[in-house]
Amino acid sequence: MQNSVILITTAIESGTRSAQRKTSVLYAQALEQIGLTGVLYSGGDPRFLAQRFDGLLLSGGGDLSPALYGGTTAVPTSCFDTMRDAEELALIAAFCARSKPILGVCRGIQALNVFFGGTLLPDIPNHDAVTHRITTAPHTTTADLLGTDFQSNSYHHQAVDRLGRQLHATAWAPDSIIEALEHDTLPILGVQWHPERMTKDCCMDTSADHTALFTYFSKRTALL
Repeated sequence: MQNSVILITTAIESGTRSAQRKTSVLYAQALEQIGLTGVLYSGGDPRFLAQRFDGLLLSGGGDLSPALYGGTTAVPTSCFDTMRDAEELALIAAFCARSKPILGVCRGIQALNVFFGGTLLPDIPNHDAVTHRITTAPHTTTADLLGTDFQSNSYHHQAVDRLGRQLHATAWAPDSIIEALEHDTLPILGVQWHPERMTKDCCMDTSADHTALFTYFSKRTALL
């Protein structure tokens, strides 16, 4: 049986002679551990990519442009990766159209919420480069996979605010910040932490092993 192949989104950074694509190697390593192959996104027709790939992993990265959700910021517009914003929103649309699994990590959960019409909190305190407890909602996929509570890493200063259409929150930080969401009908799961940094034999920021998130992703692709 052929392994499922997952498209991993990438950041765009300036280079000496051309722009560069970049993301952490840990995403592909976490996928490989449970039998999935990760391929880095470098461009292309989103509809074709959604046809060829079995799932989409929205990787972490910088802030989404507040213009996408009616937000404001004191940061210059040039600081945002608007090309990446447009690419990821188009990829989400294409994979949703085919009901293919999507896993959003950190920036990824924020991109999912914005795609479905939600908003973001532009700058929250005490969530960047720390660890904290997370509590999950009972009878949700998040709780079934990870348990009722756990210690999580945290590398963000923005977060989900008003939830998008057909999305429901499934986990919260002690200060009530939304830490995970699921779609009502589509195979979509977003988490605000970095599970690729919480997988055994890959990287462990905390004692909580979140390999189960990637295993769930694998099982959903196997249903296609």
